[in-house]
Amino acid sequence: MKKLFSILTLLVLIIGLTGCESESEIADLEAQVLDLETQISSLQEDNNSLEDDITDLETQLQDLQELLFDNVITFTFTDIFGNNINSTIGYDDDFEGTLFDLLDDNFEVGFTESEYGKYIYSLEELNPINGSFIAFYKNGAMSMVGVEQATYTNGDVFGFEISWYDTTEQAVFNAINLFLDEQVDNYLSETYIDYSIVLGLSVLGKLEEYISDETITTYISGLTPSSITEYFKIIMILEAANLDATSYYTALNNIVAVGGYGITAYGLLGLDANSHSEDYTSFVSAALSDLNTNTPESLGLDSGGISLVALSNYTTETGVATLITDYATWIKDDQLESGGIMTIDFGWGTSENAASISQVILGLVANGIDPTSADYTKINGDLVSRLTEFQTETGIFDWDLTDDVADDAAFSTPQAFLALAVYYTYSNTYTAVNPFDFNE
Repeated sequence: MKKLFSILTLLVLIIGLTGCESESEIADLEAQVLDLETQISSLQEDNNSLEDDITDLETQLQDLQELLFDNVITFTFTDIFGNNINSTIGYDDDFEGTLFDLLDDNFEVGFTESEYGKYIYSLEELNPINGSFIAFYKNGAMSMVGVEQATYTNGDVFGFEISWYDTTEQAVFNAINLFLDEQVDNYLSETYIDYSIVLGLSVLGKLEEYISDETITTYISGLTPSSITEYFKIIMILEAANLDATSYYTALNNIVAVGGYGITAYGLLGLDANSHSEDYTSFVSAALSDLNTNTPESLGLDSGGISLVALSNYTTETGVATLITDYATWIKDDQLESGGIMTIDFGWGTSENAASISQVILGLVANGIDPTSADYTKINGDLVSRLTEFQTETGIFDWDLTDDVADDAAFSTPQAFLALAVYYTYSNTYTAVNPFDFNE
C-alpha cells in the first residue's frame, strides 16, 4: 500500500520551494509531516484508537501542507461498511497533472484503460463487489465527469465511496454481515457446532476467523454418531476445516442407504465430499436410481433442493439433467408474487418459509442456475431477495412470516445463512457453488 501521503512528492516539491521559509524551517516542517503521517497510519491500524485523535492529527497535517504547498485538496474514502478515511494532498501552482495523477501518485489505485478513459475498479480499501461500484463526488455532489476530466482547485474535497445499484445484492451483503455481527458465535463452541454455519463461513473464506481446529476437534470427539445425517454433518465440519475425516467416511459407507426426507442426498453428498479410499459405487447407482424414481420435484422444496445439490456431481449420467431441469422449471412456474414459493402439502399443510426457500437456492446455485435471474423474478422480488425479508433485526431468521413465532434460530437461520453465503459467492464468481464439495 502506498504511504497515505507521498513522501517522494513532498521531498521533490520542498526542494523547489522559493518562499520565505529557510532550509532549516523546511526541514523542520518535513520532519513534522513525516511524524504526523506515522502517527496517523499507526492510529488507523489500531482498532482501539479514537477517531478524534486521527481527526486532530489530520488537521495538523493539513495545516503543515498548507505551509509547504500552494494548494491542498482533500480525498475522502468511504468503504462498503460506511467507514470513512480522509486524506489531504498538496500540490503547487505549476503542477500540470490531472486529478487522477494526484490520486494515483499518492494511493493504491486499480484501474483499466478503455476508449472512454480510465475505469477505477479499486481504490485503497475500496473494493466493490457484485452490485456495487465506486461513486465519485466533488464537493459533496456526484461528479458528472470522470476523475481524469475533473477540474480541481485549492480547498476542493473529492469523495469516493462504495454505492449499490443492485438492491438484492445489497440485501444479501447486509443480511450476511448482520448475522456475523450479532449471531454467529452462538453456533460455534466446544459443545455445539452447526454444520450449516461452518459451511457458510467456509464458502465465504472466513471459517478460521470464527473457530479454531482445537474447538472443532473437541466438539467432534464428544459425539457418538449413528445415523447417515449425523455422519454427514461430521464429515462436512471436518472437511470445511481441512481436518481428517477418514474414519467417518468408512463409518458412513458401512451404513449408507437410500431413504426419504433427503437421506439419499445426504448419503451421496457425504461420500462425495472429498477423495477417500472407500468404494461406494454401488450406493451411487442405488442413489441415482432412487432419485430417478422419487424425483427432486416429487420430494418437494426441502428434500428436492438438497437432492438437486447431490445431483450436481452427476449431470452427465443418464436422466440427471432432466431431473434438474424439471425441478428448476417447477420452481419457476410455481413461484409466488413475493418471489418466494409455497411448499407441497404432504399432509401437514403448506407454507412459504425461509428454510424451504434456502434449500431451493442451494439446489439451483449448485447447478449454476441463477435464483435472481428473470426466470425467478416475480412482481415483488426473486428467491434471494425474498429470503432476506425473513431476517429480523437481531440477525435471526423467521421461519414463516405469517405465524406468531418471530425467530427460528435452530432451523431456518443456519439454512438461510448458508444459502445466502452460497449465493453471495456465486454472484461474485459467476460459477456454480456446491458448499458440500471439497474436491480440488
